[in-house]
Amino acid sequence: MRLEQVRNYLRDHAMAGWLLYDFRGQNPIAASVAGIENTGTRRWFLWIPAEGEPQWLVHAIEQAAFSTVPPELAGPVHLYVGWQEIEAKLRRLLPHGSSSRIAMEYSPNCAIPYVSNVDAGTLELVRAASGATVVSSADLVQLVQAVLTSEQIDSHRRAAAHMLAAKDAAFAFVDAALRAGQEITEYGVQQLIVDSFRDTDLEWDHDPIVAVNGNAALPHYAPSAQQHSPIRRGDALLIDLWARERNRPDDCYADITWTAYCAQEPPPALPRVFDVVAQARDTAVAAIRQGLDNGQTVHGYEIDDAARRVIEGAGFGHGILHRTGHSLGPTTHWNGVNIDNVETQDRRSLIPGVMFTIEPGIYLPRLDFDGSGQPKGLGIRSEVNCIVHEDGLELTTLPLQNELALLGS
Repeated sequence: MRLEQVRNYLRDHAMAGWLLYDFRGQNPIAASVAGIENTGTRRWFLWIPAEGEPQWLVHAIEQAAFSTVPPELAGPVHLYVGWQEIEAKLRRLLPHGSSSRIAMEYSPNCAIPYVSNVDAGTLELVRAASGATVVSSADLVQLVQAVLTSEQIDSHRRAAAHMLAAKDAAFAFVDAALRAGQEITEYGVQQLIVDSFRDTDLEWDHDPIVAVNGNAALPHYAPSAQQHSPIRRGDALLIDLWARERNRPDDCYADITWTAYCAQEPPPALPRVFDVVAQARDTAVAAIRQGLDNGQTVHGYEIDDAARRVIEGAGFGHGILHRTGHSLGPTTHWNGVNIDNVETQDRRSLIPGVMFTIEPGIYLPRLDFDGSGQPKGLGIRSEVNCIVHEDGLELTTLPLQNELALLGS
């Protein structure tokens, strides 16, 4: 953990300190920030003040688990046995008065559920013991966990190259199969991608999305051996794939989505919808770059608004089913800022070192896009990965997809 950065943040934002709390793993952020792998079975607290040394409050029978904390977090360890002692010792440990602000893993109205890990009863306990105002630690969590190292960024770039190559191979397979008149399925293409992941020693949390027509209108649809559709001429095809290298536990994912049409002349509805999605994507990227270049603080919710305005202005607002992007890191959904003012209002800022996706989509499950009278449905998404640097924004998954890929003769 970067202790001095945390203290600077606390001072700059008029916070008295950061109170980390966990019970049986319900707040994994606390254990990660504290550098503790096994925190036992009793409640524990770590107080990181803006001024002064860190202090711990742990159960007497668990003190061995806290005997080897990171040197920068070493400080007095206060022990308790009974529940009455917790409030009494918190009262001595914490600052007092409503003007004191204490950061915890709490989010007002659960606006950012990724950091809302402290239960309501514990918040009541802390407020009763101190009289202080509890504020969200969301930006602190981002500062400590979501700012990537240069090694992590390099691992992501390598993963991105693998994803683009796997996507190219999948499209080439579909193209060749269609030209040869071979029968293929979503599941078969998915497993082709999975095989390429294994061949390049990657790891992933669940198998990629390969979806045609109305299946792609379900953003988290994924084929299985038991349930999948054929891929035929005249189908719209979406492929979403993500993985990371398995060299180190903090290696980072890449996550991309491309779309295609399985013939050489798509009906007009498809390129129209794709163009709106691509414009929304590019508008989001441009808004980030403009804000960063102007020295402004750029927030996740603002960029989501910019992308959605494009889709809504084109008359497809009813086809929005999710936020514009999510934090990306050692997991596919990490603890940094999301590009979101739909599912949550993410007021965290885009700070140097954070990575995220930009992936607007339009989902129209009943669209008759080819005029056949048999509505196939349609889902189109375009996903890129972005990293904020001190000098601007990097897109790591280039080239951009600027038009539908056309597969088959």
